[in-house]
Amino acid sequence: MWKRQAAFPKQRRSRSNAVPVGSANKKGVSRIAATVLLFSLSLGGVAVGRPPANPEQEAISDAFQPILEAPGVTLFQQGSDYVQAIDLSRGASVSFEFGPVVERRSGLGAYGGDDPEFERQSLETAWRTLRDRDPAAFCMANGQFFRNDRNRATALAFPVKARGEFVSDGYAGESEFADEKLILEVWPDRAEIVAFDPLEWRQNEAPEAIVGLTPTAEKSSAIAVGRTFAGIKDKDGDGTAETVLLLSSSKATQARAAEVLKEFGAIAVLMLDGGGSTQLLCRDRHYLDSPRTVPQTIAVTAASKQTQFFPRFRDGRSPAL
Repeated sequence: MWKRQAAFPKQRRSRSNAVPVGSANKKGVSRIAATVLLFSLSLGGVAVGRPPANPEQEAISDAFQPILEAPGVTLFQQGSDYVQAIDLSRGASVSFEFGPVVERRSGLGAYGGDDPEFERQSLETAWRTLRDRDPAAFCMANGQFFRNDRNRATALAFPVKARGEFVSDGYAGESEFADEKLILEVWPDRAEIVAFDPLEWRQNEAPEAIVGLTPTAEKSSAIAVGRTFAGIKDKDGDGTAETVLLLSSSKATQARAAEVLKEFGAIAVLMLDGGGSTQLLCRDRHYLDSPRTVPQTIAVTAASKQTQFFPRFRDGRSPAL
């Protein structure tokens, strides 16, 4: 859900930093280095790859166990924390989905585009639509912040682009968290998280893109509540992040959510809607359930419909499948 907050000094993205497909690795490495710096600053100066401040702290990712896998995608679990690792280079994909448009509101968006109102749906309804469209559908989670009122249709707070279309500019604009927005851009083979520049939004070339907040933006940051975070990982160190990480947690602080993804190898992280909106459904099973309906979701599709369920968690329990 959405609430007005104060802003901090803004990070601007230069178009000269954009890395086209097929660019030289050294350019990609420079872009990744800049992204690492962005992530380090957003976490309050914690450098990626640095040992934990507490030497007794176990690496968080070591405590997670794989519970569901399909070509290009793995779902990990520790308690009520779930992380999806989506390898775009292996044919898996991430897409942004919406409820039916109830009112287009053409030209009323914060940046000159549309500010449509979407019908709010249960995650199960949205999942069935995805599954019927693509048998390789793997998981679905909530996504963008929105106006959480009693209406059956609502608008999104920040911009979202899907399948090459600028679907929504959002209603918040620069009056909300003006200096704390990041954008996740997803191509078929790579992903980036960079500072959001409203002057460049209409020139964005990614087929899928969603604007979120820095991990330190104040959204009840120190309270352990539902959290939905996204990150990117460069698994082979070639300067291109080909893996998207999605965290869904029923109870985490913002720092904890960001730290989990960092331990999974994320070089950049952004925050999406949380609280009662956080929910996760994979292969017809609710892993995190909520009665709240949502207007926008994140769909993860495997490279094929083949699926492997892992028989036991680390503590010996068999998951109820």
